[in-house]
Amino acid sequence: MLHILFANISSVWKTIIRGGTDIFVCVLCLICASCSGFVQDIRRPIDLITDDALNTESQADFLIRGVQAQFSESYSDAALYAGGLSDELFFDSRTGAGGLVVYEEVDNALTIDRSNTTLITAQNRLGRYRFHADDIAQRAEKISFTLDSSHRRMAFQGFFHGAVARYFYAAYVGINKQQGGGVIDNGAFIPSSAMNDSALAKLTLASQNMTSAYETRLVSTFAARIHLMEGRFAAAQQAAQNGLRKGDASFQALFNLVSSNQLWLNAGLGRNVYLPARRFDTLYLRQDPLDTVRIKLRGPTTRSGFTFYTQTKYAAQDSPMPFLTWQENELMLAECELRLADNAASALTRINTVRTSYTGLRALPAGTAATLDLIYTERDKELFLTGMRIIDQRRFNRWHLRPDTWRYMPIVQPEINNNPNLPPLVRD
Repeated sequence: MLHILFANISSVWKTIIRGGTDIFVCVLCLICASCSGFVQDIRRPIDLITDDALNTESQADFLIRGVQAQFSESYSDAALYAGGLSDELFFDSRTGAGGLVVYEEVDNALTIDRSNTTLITAQNRLGRYRFHADDIAQRAEKISFTLDSSHRRMAFQGFFHGAVARYFYAAYVGINKQQGGGVIDNGAFIPSSAMNDSALAKLTLASQNMTSAYETRLVSTFAARIHLMEGRFAAAQQAAQNGLRKGDASFQALFNLVSSNQLWLNAGLGRNVYLPARRFDTLYLRQDPLDTVRIKLRGPTTRSGFTFYTQTKYAAQDSPMPFLTWQENELMLAECELRLADNAASALTRINTVRTSYTGLRALPAGTAATLDLIYTERDKELFLTGMRIIDQRRFNRWHLRPDTWRYMPIVQPEINNNPNLPPLVRD
């Protein structure tokens, strides 16, 4: 049918070229008629599956892998924009990345267009991730599993990722420049604190479905991070004490050649839209050149008279991103020991445990004062390009821009337009 369609169009088009402009309407009629016949000749798709057909044990792995892939996309998006909004990454058009207005807007943080398609795409991904995480937790109760461990595995993944998605809203999205939070299922705005409490409730449900000691420690570390973000240091310490231990594998976001790591794509060797802040090379690596094991940079590169460095922590488009690590857990414990008991000696020991876990990186001298300033700096190095810097800047009250700038990514305009529970105009 296609070859008939194109032959007919070609014949009529030659007539038009010879001067018959009045038959343009006939061309449209011919196309519509031909396409109608073509569409009618198509057989029903064979690659569709009904919703109920997913409620089987054989589909569990498929559903879990889907949510895990969505986690990686949302985490990569969040870390990229959070890095640009914070003082971790910066934008400079002299790298050849000019014309990418959204990235420059995020870096300046004064006016961010809620209608920008890039931000809309990122928040749509986050919304899908949250929906499907909650969905598989619900489906786990509908499926008749032959093994209880299989049921628990699916339920754990749903509840855990449901917690992560809510944490992403609390940490990175906001209704205005100073107030973080998000919306779920076209509901009312949920402030960051309430969203984090909802995330903790999901973690409680996840903990009821754990299948390994590692998952127990993973949930505890994540809970500690959320409590720390909320300034609940005693609760953070209690959770972290049961968290990831030295030698535990990190919990990572994984990528492939189809779904790329955004920090490689837009803040690395893919293209230099965002660049690492100059303190990483001019301060940290000059003070301690051995810290290249954590702060991986390539350069210097000079372009248009501008000299810059490129991050190589994520050196390929499928480089994994750590989300939760035992090293972060140790630094959380160190911070809590300082804040709750002023135990500087134990805090320094924990900091050095993290540092010496890397080949060649030396421990800080025994006489070094373990202070919150030191914690802040060590977190900057250890959690480089993991989306944590913007959270630390807010909670340590060390914002780098004017007080009237965005500290969260704005809820995008389509959400405002389509959600009756949000005001039609949201003031910045």
